[in-house]
Amino acid sequence: MPGSRFPRRARLLLPREFDAVFKSGRRERGRFFVCVVAIGTTDGARIGFAVGKKHLPAAHDRNLVKRMARESFRVRRGLMPAVDLVLSPRSEVVRGDRKSLRMDLDALFDRVIAASTPVSASVRVSAEPGSEESP
Repeated sequence: MPGSRFPRRARLLLPREFDAVFKSGRRERGRFFVCVVAIGTTDGARIGFAVGKKHLPAAHDRNLVKRMARESFRVRRGLMPAVDLVLSPRSEVVRGDRKSLRMDLDALFDRVIAASTPVSASVRVSAEPGSEESP
């Protein structure tokens, strides 16, 4: 399936990249996940995971959640604007089954696609040259 790969350039890798998203991003909340969305520093969408032991003590559960999130992101990445995302589970995640977790992930990513411009973008967008803004 074209466009469904998960290349290295589609991932947040460095601590400073995660910090930048947490500092300037807005939060989209779902039933099982919180997604922090910030203006992207590259031309495509990127994602990072903050899945700790607090809500998912078993490693196989953390891996399952990340695997499901990667798959949902991979399918929608081509439709997303240039944003950086950090996905974290909420405490409710332990109560969800695979189907409901996937539905929540899909809904979160669909909201990111629908929003197309994160809130923090309004600070960086300037008026076009030659256009006048009314007060």
